[in-house]
Amino acid sequence: MVARLTRPVRGLKPLQNICINPWISSGTAKRTLHLSSQQFAKTRNPLPRSAPPTKPAVDANSLIYRTSKPAAQSPGPSQKPPPANGEKATVDAIFQQRKWAFMGAGFAALALGFYITSVVASLVKNPAPSCAAGACANPATAGPNGTPLMPTGRPPGLEQAKGDERRLSAEAFDRELDVPEFIGGYKKLRKEMGKWARGRVLEVAVGTGRNLPYYDWTELVEGVMPLQGEKAEAEKEKLRKEKEKREQKRARKVQRAMKAKGEEVEVKKAKLPGRFDGEMLSYTGVDISADMMGVARTRLRDTVPGLKMLLRRIRAEPMPERGTVVEVLDSRVRLCIADAQQPLPPPAPTTAAPPDTDPGKYDTIFQSFGLCSVSDPVKLLSNMASAVQPGTGRIFLLEHGRGYFDFLNRWLDQTSEKHFNKHGCWWNRDIEAIVREAARTVPGLEVVHLGRPLLRMGGTTLVIELRVNPEAVAQKT
Repeated sequence: MVARLTRPVRGLKPLQNICINPWISSGTAKRTLHLSSQQFAKTRNPLPRSAPPTKPAVDANSLIYRTSKPAAQSPGPSQKPPPANGEKATVDAIFQQRKWAFMGAGFAALALGFYITSVVASLVKNPAPSCAAGACANPATAGPNGTPLMPTGRPPGLEQAKGDERRLSAEAFDRELDVPEFIGGYKKLRKEMGKWARGRVLEVAVGTGRNLPYYDWTELVEGVMPLQGEKAEAEKEKLRKEKEKREQKRARKVQRAMKAKGEEVEVKKAKLPGRFDGEMLSYTGVDISADMMGVARTRLRDTVPGLKMLLRRIRAEPMPERGTVVEVLDSRVRLCIADAQQPLPPPAPTTAAPPDTDPGKYDTIFQSFGLCSVSDPVKLLSNMASAVQPGTGRIFLLEHGRGYFDFLNRWLDQTSEKHFNKHGCWWNRDIEAIVREAARTVPGLEVVHLGRPLLRMGGTTLVIELRVNPEAVAQKT
């Protein structure tokens, strides 16, 4: 016979009661748990007490007889943990769930603090430059402190190198731009602007060709690229399906335009490639630096489908100082070494132009970080305006210059000479003022859009869209 409980243990449900006497210590309970009632009475050594406490009536049905070791007691679901331990557990759980977010925020705060500290230290350490020659407001033809530092479109470091070192220096210069452009967001902007290319395309200040991977070359190479080998038929079928898909997409856009504007659209003209759906029919790239053009040639070869069969990886003959470097695919793809402040080369004569357009004009002109790298940026804008198709043509600019904040502009002024000596451009120019001035002086040139994306750059990055008004040009002439 086993010992019987005289009352249930408080704080536990009836099914959790344990078969031990409440006046026996836990150690004694373990030793006497399985003893009979007579043995239990002999070994029991109760503490002296005056009178037994009054015990409440116990229901016999609630008494439970157990012969096994009691289970560990656990708090009921309604019991709350102590406040201190509970708060600690809650904080630990939140950190474990969101530790990557906390770590990312910490790194971002660290980077921002380092950037602000470097800017403040630079402003305190270096005195402000003189603005006697307009270096602070609009350094179009002069550097800081009034020094006659004229940008030529070539990085000074490349001018000092000789022979093969110049090509290697140009490649190193291009690689150094990878991380800053990725962090600054310029890579994403280049990719987005590449989608705007249509018709006959001219890129001014092509540099090392960092925009080339983001153009759509499909329509340009179709029908011109020689297909050889076992995969020729499969490649032809793929191109045929892509062409059919583009034609259907172009037709749907024409229909939507007719419904939305309520104007008559000549379907035959609107369905021409490059006029409505944004296909690129020809490409001409211009830059003044032969070393930079060598890197652009390699990137063009690796980007355009099929050019690896037509161009060697490295040009065998020396790069000329002026003239055409690449002319392939029935002159639809060209790279030319030329000064963009001089008359620009016209589109390739083999490119079919729509009947209502000037065959000597471009439909799209791109230019990235060029206004900061020439001695006369207004003249460069005037040259591009004279080469674009009036009315339907567009000029797209990606530039950097003065931003929203005075402290940031002062830092650009402080570091402009050092930046010029490395990259050959004045990044503290007021690009918006230069563009507005060109719009006032160049006949028919209009600003369609001027935006400052990338808020983290403080307004120093500009994306600009220009057009030439044909009516204004007719009035001037």
